[in-house]
Amino acid sequence: MKVPFNIEFSLKRSIRAIATAVCAVVLTSGAAFAQDGAGETESKLMVGFKSGFNLADMRNGATDYFSQQRGNGKEFAPQIHVFGRYNFTKWVGAELELGWVQNAFTTYSNTQTTYRTNNFQANALVNVRIPVLSVYHPRLYIGPSYNYNAYVYGRQTGSAFGYNFDQTYEVTNDFKPHDFGVVVGTGLQFDVKFATLLVDARYRHGLSKAVNTRGSSVNSVSPLTNTSSISDVALMVGLGFSL
Repeated sequence: MKVPFNIEFSLKRSIRAIATAVCAVVLTSGAAFAQDGAGETESKLMVGFKSGFNLADMRNGATDYFSQQRGNGKEFAPQIHVFGRYNFTKWVGAELELGWVQNAFTTYSNTQTTYRTNNFQANALVNVRIPVLSVYHPRLYIGPSYNYNAYVYGRQTGSAFGYNFDQTYEVTNDFKPHDFGVVVGTGLQFDVKFATLLVDARYRHGLSKAVNTRGSSVNSVSPLTNTSSISDVALMVGLGFSL
């Protein structure tokens, strides 16, 4: 099934929109930092959103994420989450994230093909504040992650028999719909006048095999194998609102 090129253009617009929103959050909040009060207590419940970008890669087997795999290339893609956090104490909380995550990677053979998976993601995280005296409230978090892979398309470019081509097509059925993984990361919190500014850096390690097979052969994602799985590193900023 051929995918219209305007899908590619709309994704580019969404990336620009997320980048604009991220810059707006940083610029607006940067002028509004407030000092921690000596007797200030943190709210039990916080809701908000985070958005940013990830750098994804298709791992083959247990090979390290940061090494180049069989000619595969890592690509940037956008993601956005809403979240709710409940703090059991000043130091420990539980967080639920729901969002949309796109992962992208490129394979090279006789042609170059960039695949983009569009996932609905749910993360259940344990959030622990690092016990240091700082207005930045550094935190560590870890927990299980689930992706439902709703739609995948590939954009293939190259030349054959003297002709250049650029085609986009759907390959959703070539990828498995369910992907389980683990998220581990760290973050900072800044108290501002109207909310809490959040800055998060994380790594998601995919545990499920991402590629479907057809009999004994692998599908159209030809440079990959049925042991391949998707992992990514991400940087996000957002706002939290205490209730």
